[in-house]
Amino acid sequence: MDNKNESENIELRSEKVRHIIGQVPPTLVRTGTVIVTLVVIALAVAFYTIRYPITVEAQGRVASNGSVELLIPYKYLYLFDVPHTACITLEGQDDDAAPFVCPITSHSENLLIVDGNHYFTAKASIRSNGKKVQPGLKASARIIISDKTLWQQVFRK
Repeated sequence: MDNKNESENIELRSEKVRHIIGQVPPTLVRTGTVIVTLVVIALAVAFYTIRYPITVEAQGRVASNGSVELLIPYKYLYLFDVPHTACITLEGQDDDAAPFVCPITSHSENLLIVDGNHYFTAKASIRSNGKKVQPGLKASARIIISDKTLWQQVFRK
């Protein structure tokens, strides 16, 4: 019953009050529309241009032939159907020094269990620019799986 009385009271107000209540301030609407449009355009441009790299972290050791054997978590095996690049940092290397950028030359699908964790191995060839790399050094690698934009990631382009 109260709801009916309230709706009747609204209709009983004067024409001036109903005109003010029903009028939308045009500058506020225009400004709000422009701001919302600019925000949507900015988000669309960011979505189309910002890169979203997908990387896998791995550990390994330098082999005697100048290659690096990496232990990669087994859950990432399906990502290694295509060639990838690894950024390898060696033990004792300066933090300011650029990592070695090496192609992954091969990988093995054999399951390795180390400390209860599942891994597979991959090999990368180090190009040391004339420097001799000692076998047995520990290496950490960041393998770049994808360097696509957000747009390309979502729409698989």
